This record gives sequence, C-alpha cells and structure tokens, in this order.
Amino acid sequence: MRNLSLIALLMVLLSCQKVISQKDYVVLHGKIENPIEGLGIRLFDPVSSKAINIKVAVDGTYRDTIKLDKPVFYNTFYDNFFVLYLTNDMNLEINFDAKSISKTITFKGKGVEENLFLRAKAKLEGELFGADYHAFLNLDKEAFDAKMNKFKADFKAELDQKKSVFSADFVTSQQKRFEEFNNGVEDEYIRQQRNNTELAPGMASPDFKNYINYKGGKSSLSDFRGSYVFIDVWATWCGPCKYEMPYLGKLEKQFHDKNIKFVSISVDRLADEKKWRDMIKAQGLSGVQLLADKEIESSFIASYYIQGIPRFIILDKEGKIVNSDSPRPSEPELTDILNSLDI
Repeated sequence: MRNLSLIALLMVLLSCQKVISQKDYVVLHGKIENPIEGLGIRLFDPVSSKAINIKVAVDGTYRDTIKLDKPVFYNTFYDNFFVLYLTNDMNLEINFDAKSISKTITFKGKGVEENLFLRAKAKLEGELFGADYHAFLNLDKEAFDAKMNKFKADFKAELDQKKSVFSADFVTSQQKRFEEFNNGVEDEYIRQQRNNTELAPGMASPDFKNYINYKGGKSSLSDFRGSYVFIDVWATWCGPCKYEMPYLGKLEKQFHDKNIKFVSISVDRLADEKKWRDMIKAQGLSGVQLLADKEIESSFIASYYIQGIPRFIILDKEGKIVNSDSPRPSEPELTDILNSLDI
C-alpha cells in the first residue's frame, strides 16, 4: 500500500510539473539577412484587428514575447506577406532573407510543423491560381473544376499526412478555412463569368448621378464624357484602399497632361461625410473625389457586382467599359494598359 501511495504521489507531481511547464506566452525570434533600415515585423490579426510590431535590430536580429488569449493566425508583414500561426507555449525561430522572403524563410523550434503546413498550403494556392489570377478566373468551366478538384485533393492529402502532429483545434480551423477559401474562389469565378457577359469591354458602363463632390456641388458620370475615366472605389475604413493611395497619386501625376480623369468614389456612409472629407485633406488626395449616395448599395456599385474594395474600373471617352476590374495602381500592368489607350 505504501508503494502504491508513493507511485500515486509521483504521478501527481509529474502532472503538476507538466502543467507548470506550459508557458502562457510565445517566444518569437530569429534573424533577417539584408534587413531594411527602420523596418520592423508587423503581425496583424484580421479577426480582432489588433497589431503587434516587433523591432528588428540593425544586424537583423529580433526577439519578442507575446501573450495570447487564444491561438491566432497572423498576417505577417516585412516588405512582403506571409501567414503565421501562434499559440502560447511556442518558441519559434523564423529566419529569412529580406530580398527573397518566400524562397528563404525557415522555421525552427516549437510551432514549426503548423507553420510549415501553412507554407505548403500557400504553395498549393499559388499553383491553383498560376501566374495570372484573372486568367484563372476566365478558364472554361471544365478546366476550372479540374484545377479546383486537384487543389482540394492535394490539400486533403497534405492535412491527412500531418494530422497526428497537429492539435484538434488546428485541424478544425484549417478545415473551416479550407471550405471558406473554396467557397470564396468559386463565388469569384461565378462573378467573373457574369462580368464577362454583362460588363465586357465595349459595353456601356452602369451610370451614377449626383454624387457629392468634395470640391462642391454634385457630379454624374456623364460629366466626364469626352475623357477616359479611371475609377477608384474605396472607403476610409479600408486598409488595402489606403495602401493604394500613394500609387494612385503617382499615376495621376504621370498622366496629368493626358485626356483621362481620375475619379475616386467613396462608399462611406453619408453620415460619415466629415470623416471622408478629413481623410481626403489629411492624405492630400487629388483627382475627382466623390461620395456615393447609398454606400455599397448604390446602384452603380451594385451594377458592377462589387463585393470587396478597392476596385478599379477604366472607361473610354464614350462611357464604355475598357476594363471592369483593372489592375491596381501598385501593379505595373496598369501603367501598360493606360499607355496603350489613345489618351
């Protein structure tokens, strides 16, 4: 009986030791080759909209301790973007070369398996889309379905292979994200096919009338007839929209002496007109700045089936569609398209 009691006590002690060893924080560290002066690593949680900024030393080393309430999938930025999964008790070392993050990034320590899986998933997504996302969305139905079915099979095989080393919560989250991703891509494909028939090049653009003009009065699409029109649909609360602002400003300067109008349409609420005006002033935005009449439900916005912003549209001098979903100002392809027009 005495021996049994000692064994029971030993088991309790070992159990307590195991609990104590579970740290309530993440240690994130590593080294960046060819670091960019003054740039830190930014972790952004798209669910809570909370961000963490990690300082990077001059020699490229960094180290931080992060306390989490629950596991988080972070959008991680350092002159590029990758997804990072963190949960308490991880001690994760991430090293990469800033000149080629995707090709050089490595993971070591506790948390490596989950993050290597995310890299493998990102690679599968890249293979699915190929080099041209728009070309992917314009595949015929049979080719699109074939690519989607291969992607689904490859993802399932990758996850099944690693299930034994992942927590049940991680597996569940990946399955849920996988379904959301598939549904999103298939919805995008349907919208693109609809755009090809209803918003094809050469077709008359949907119209808008009497949008509030930042400089006074109201403006309609017909006011710009006789010039090419580059339309930017945005909002003050949209992060990616704000990212494009400096690039759009450069584009406007580049084509300032050409026959093209740069028209930015905000889908902010009319009740937020002051916020809209304040941002235009604070950011020094140029071009024609308009405020839509019914936010995302405005007929012009709805007619272009705009589900996400920013969205960019090019119209010709007669108000006909040149491109209903053009490249962004930050993408070099847009400049090539504009240079090809008789402006």
